[in-house]
Amino acid sequence: MMSMATTLFERGDQPDICFIQCANRPADLIFRKRLEYMATRVTGLQLHLVVQRSDPYDVWTGYRGTLNQLMLGLMCGDYLDREVYCCGPEEFMTGVRDILNSLGFDMARYHQESFNPVALAEPEVFDDVVPDATTGAELVFALSGVTKACKETDTVLQIAKGAGLRIPSSCNFGLCGTCKVRKTAGEVKMVHNGGISDDDIADGYILACCSHPIGRVEIEV
Repeated sequence: MMSMATTLFERGDQPDICFIQCANRPADLIFRKRLEYMATRVTGLQLHLVVQRSDPYDVWTGYRGTLNQLMLGLMCGDYLDREVYCCGPEEFMTGVRDILNSLGFDMARYHQESFNPVALAEPEVFDDVVPDATTGAELVFALSGVTKACKETDTVLQIAKGAGLRIPSSCNFGLCGTCKVRKTAGEVKMVHNGGISDDDIADGYILACCSHPIGRVEIEV
């Protein structure tokens, strides 16, 4: 991607690039000086940097945390109209695909560079779990004794409200963590925006507002 951006820059034309780079800390941002140089010479290269934590004795004023839906919308408001090129560790690229799928992006316009060799004659096929509006699911609210049939594209919060059950909620975007509930069985597809910790997820908790049931799921509600 750096080669592509450099080529467009050196042609002398006005590029139209939203370049997002994520790293553990600022010192780990590769090509940072080169990217900043190019971004100061043309208006069509918008540079956005995201880090998990700051370096000691260094002020960081950019984005901090894990790339999420909210960040993407702030960085590149017209992402639905763009081609997306992604490169990084497999876990990172899977997270990016989850974000795009959850936002309704046309994945035919998504391209990624993998570190593993791929046969040239065969296009890469992703086995991501994407909720399907034509596939049925079932949600069991164990404490209330209520079972509801639903679709995979429904959220746990929507189904609960439809059943007359109250789950406290606020942002409805996986950010605040208000709707955290415990899942006791089954699988959900959850794409959140930082409202839940990895430890909570490991303990079986989910955010009802952004969790889609896959098959039969039981919730402590």
